[in-house]
Amino acid sequence: MELLQDPQCKGKDTRMNNNEDCSVLNKAKTSPMSVVKINLAVPGKADQLLDAVPEERIRAHSASINRALATRDDDPSTEKTICLFGAAPAALIYVIHRIAGKKETRDLHIKVHDMQLERVLAVWEATEVLDVQPPQPHIEGHVIGYISHHAITPEQMWVVAAASLRRRQSSKIFRTLIHQVAWNLVHQRYSEDEAQAMQDKAKEWPDLNFTIDKKVVELREKKALHDARYEYSSIACGSQADKMYSTLGHEPATPSPGDE
Repeated sequence: MELLQDPQCKGKDTRMNNNEDCSVLNKAKTSPMSVVKINLAVPGKADQLLDAVPEERIRAHSASINRALATRDDDPSTEKTICLFGAAPAALIYVIHRIAGKKETRDLHIKVHDMQLERVLAVWEATEVLDVQPPQPHIEGHVIGYISHHAITPEQMWVVAAASLRRRQSSKIFRTLIHQVAWNLVHQRYSEDEAQAMQDKAKEWPDLNFTIDKKVVELREKKALHDARYEYSSIACGSQADKMYSTLGHEPATPSPGDE
């Protein structure tokens, strides 16, 4: 679902499905000089103006704005207004500026490689709200890579969960978060104090805590099975080695538990 609202219907839920037939877009008339004012809906306050960008460019790179404008019968030459919600203002402005400043000869690429995790997540949410075209899978990949290779802090866990929990059925970020936090706890990548801090933070969000606990139980069972197989394999290999030494007329260095 798109987190996008028509200002002419403020207060009503005008979100649209990504799979909606957008053949009407081909009939949309735009003026080369027309501009779209993009506002952010702020509960209890006046809408916040984020930017004003050329209509042709924003419609080319934001599928959600494109769909919203296609349903309206505006005069092509008039200034249009769109109201967004569901992402941080700074992140939306950053993405909109990248779109507005895109050179015609280059594909749109939203840079995030030099950002802190929290800001990357905010930008990812903004691209989701705008339904940026072409898609930017490297942003999600950046977050997943960070989570997979770092023992994240309780605060980082919270930020990632807040950004991805409502997309839990489709979000690779959320699945990676749950698996990696649980894996770090099971394999003791945290100190006792750090592990307790992670668990205490997760308890503030019952759904998050339940999901992590469930994964911890699953991974502990897998680890126990793996450890048992490894121990059995080690004993079996030791026993075979001792028998080989005995056949050759040598005494084994240490008796094997299996031969005692």
